[in-house]
Amino acid sequence: MEESPIYQEILQKGAKQGKLQTLTRLLSRRVGTISSELQQQLQALSINQLDDLSDALFDFSQRSDLIVWLQNQQ
Repeated sequence: MEESPIYQEILQKGAKQGKLQTLTRLLSRRVGTISSELQQQLQALSINQLDDLSDALFDFSQRSDLIVWLQNQQ
């Protein structure tokens, strides 16, 4: 069961949601309220991109830093 592709997909979705929730909370504390548009962009990121964002957010000081980072991910 644990090796099934469907099970692995469920685990990855859960891991992504957890990372996304944590990053959203941290970003809100760092740069202020995250708009629904930015939230949608964050949800579209892969797990690897979320990991990269978790490192990059320490360099952010304002919302525009997040916006520029997201633009560079496209």
